[in-house]
Amino acid sequence: MKYRVIKQFTFEAAHRLYENYQGKCTNNHGHSWQIALHLEADELDNKGMVIDFTEMKKLKEWIDNELDHTTILSSTDPMVDYIKDSKQRLFVVTGNPTSEAIGRVIFEKAVEFFTNDHVKVAKVEIAETCTSMAQIINDKL
Repeated sequence: MKYRVIKQFTFEAAHRLYENYQGKCTNNHGHSWQIALHLEADELDNKGMVIDFTEMKKLKEWIDNELDHTTILSSTDPMVDYIKDSKQRLFVVTGNPTSEAIGRVIFEKAVEFFTNDHVKVAKVEIAETCTSMAQIINDKL
């Protein structure tokens, strides 16, 4: 038997696809991003939980500090210098800042925060619209 808990978060951010992409998403645009963090355990802890939902808020704090109301760009995007020079919030990723890439960043941060002998990060889901979602799945479970 496995136990899984899911915590949802939201943030607002802009991005654009720059590398090897042609289409309307080359224009800087924003989304109301929705995240679902899935944590899993084989057994419950001494409180009868996978993890206290309150502990999961540290990922939300990181998202708020690093991604919320930020422009997320590829490290090769020439807009990076403009955003920096104008002292706007910026988060830089390697490659295009797709849902998959942003989800991977959040997945890796969740692993850093929550993985231990008891809890594993099972999956991060990231939706940029109400109809478009990516999943980053832990293939080591």
